[in-house]
Amino acid sequence: MNKFLIMVIVPEIEMNYEIYIPNNKKVGTIKKYVYRSIVELSNGSLEKKEEEMKLIDRNTGKEYPNDIYIKDTNIRNGSKVILL
Repeated sequence: MNKFLIMVIVPEIEMNYEIYIPNNKKVGTIKKYVYRSIVELSNGSLEKKEEEMKLIDRNTGKEYPNDIYIKDTNIRNGSKVILL
């Protein structure tokens, strides 16, 4: 299986989204994908620019670096991340 179903929490618009992400891509690529998906799903409610967004582990509060692969992080099926 090469995809994980994660929950993305977006405090700025007070919404949560479940999104499938591939585990063989880098965090920076996934962050762009997640950002664009949420902009589309929220009908443009997300006002921050893509470059300003951070993907953060909900449990530890640490930001995921853009240059590592999802499979090398602790993100797995059912993980909850915050998009700030």
